[in-house]
Amino acid sequence: MGLAQLIDAHKQEVLGRWKEMVRTLADARKLSDASLEDHVPELIDWLAARLRDRVSTNDYGTQMLSRAHAFQRVGEEFDLVEVLVELAVLREVLLGLWVEEPAGVAPVEVLHLSQDLDDVVTVCTTEFARQVVRRYCGSPQAAETLGP
Repeated sequence: MGLAQLIDAHKQEVLGRWKEMVRTLADARKLSDASLEDHVPELIDWLAARLRDRVSTNDYGTQMLSRAHAFQRVGEEFDLVEVLVELAVLREVLLGLWVEEPAGVAPVEVLHLSQDLDDVVTVCTTEFARQVVRRYCGSPQAAETLGP
């Protein structure tokens, strides 16, 4: 069983562990389950799909999911640190799954998962910062200086 199949087989467990750990964050405690989960189930699906087929899996998926997540968290008055901790927790849970069931998982799959999560963090951080600049500075031009 490869890492993608492992993630698929344990998706609800991954989501449950992630929610339990994230609920310890101050900003996350006030959210409903639906708001907390936000785009995380789709992100988990995208990560598994990306592991299965790196060539044809659309990078646009991570861009849109990461941006949507950042946009929602800005609207809920989250701190950027907590947004990044949410993503770090997802990494920890996914890597923990691999540690628990390493058989059949190639080391390159773990490297690819880590690279994809790094991309998600980069996009999410940039979009979060862009949204904060727009909200508090009122300048779309200033927000655009943060990059694509």
